[in-house]
Amino acid sequence: MAKEGSGPPVDHWWEGIDNSLARAEGALLAALLAAMVGAGFLQVVLRNFFQTGIFGGDLLLRQGLLWLGMLGASLGARGGGRHIEIDILTRTLPDPWAGRARRLTDLFAAAICALLVRASWLFLAEEWEAGTRIAGLFPAWAFQIVLPAGFLLMGLRFLAAALAGRPPKGERP
Repeated sequence: MAKEGSGPPVDHWWEGIDNSLARAEGALLAALLAAMVGAGFLQVVLRNFFQTGIFGGDLLLRQGLLWLGMLGASLGARGGGRHIEIDILTRTLPDPWAGRARRLTDLFAAAICALLVRASWLFLAEEWEAGTRIAGLFPAWAFQIVLPAGFLLMGLRFLAAALAGRPPKGERP
């Protein structure tokens, strides 16, 4: 009998893609955080010492925070179970049943993510139609595209975990 979490070659294929995505997300998170800290610091210096600031800087920082949150949540949803779990059930069930319960909760999380992809896509379409601009220059949808993309990636990660299974708590990285 195969151990949960070690499955067919498709699991290894997905794991390679997931690891590549995670590296890209991590690099983007680091670069974005550095840019946001730098821009925030510059905004404070300009306001306090020169009575000016970056036009639309606060709005752009808010959009950066949206990206940080979605990318961080996506990384947290990776196969190692790094996201927040409130799972009294899987802690009290015997191992075979706990694995099934984890798969069920991952499947449920994937379904919720699918609903959120749809809702955020509709929101994005409305922003596109409205022609909303941030700081008068940038189309809002260009920043908010991270919503459906992030929920889609989280949903795929939860679905992969539901299909392949997660390692027991003690064996997670």
